[in-house]
Amino acid sequence: MDWTTKSFAATIKTGILGTDVTESVVREAIARVKPYPISAYAVDMPFLPLAKELFSGSGVLITAAVGYPLGGMTLATKLDQIRFALAHGFDEINPSLSFSAIKSRDADELKHELEAMKDLVAAKIDIIVIPQYHILTNEEKLWITELILESGITGVKTNGHGGICLPEDITLIKRAFGDDVSLEASGGIRKLDDAIHLLELGASFIHSTSGCDMIVELDSRS
Repeated sequence: MDWTTKSFAATIKTGILGTDVTESVVREAIARVKPYPISAYAVDMPFLPLAKELFSGSGVLITAAVGYPLGGMTLATKLDQIRFALAHGFDEINPSLSFSAIKSRDADELKHELEAMKDLVAAKIDIIVIPQYHILTNEEKLWITELILESGITGVKTNGHGGICLPEDITLIKRAFGDDVSLEASGGIRKLDDAIHLLELGASFIHSTSGCDMIVELDSRS
């Protein structure tokens, strides 16, 4: 596929999360990426009103991270975060699943977690869950993805904090589940050509803090 700046930007989900993020940093980061028609932008929950204001009228979705970054929160805490996201106008959520439950093959706990989140959201906003493929075997990746899809959730983000997205993970999951899964490639994606390769393997979106840099590079090539 011949990627244009517009078509590539539409696959990009980026954002700014972290302990040293201030209002001025958020304003500067959004001002830099706002000229491009990206898909979504993630901010820490206190910065939601600012992000909504700055992206007003752009069509960019604002993403809330839930259970970020390691999925180790209780389900009750994750549900409280989702309630906040619903009440304050976030457009989609990225909840980290219980990684320990995945590694333990605790299907009952995971089904309960997935169903509770889906029931609370009630189709009001999109759910893209994070299973952290980086720490899983191929068998575990297939098992948890099937469990997610069986819950009725179709959005999967490969990794959260600390994970590396491998091209073979995209191939593995798309070969097994095809268009039943909307796969968001995330983790260590910094180069434009790497992002394009993941998209051509079947990823629906690229989540990267370097998203704006990659769009600018593609724009400079045209």
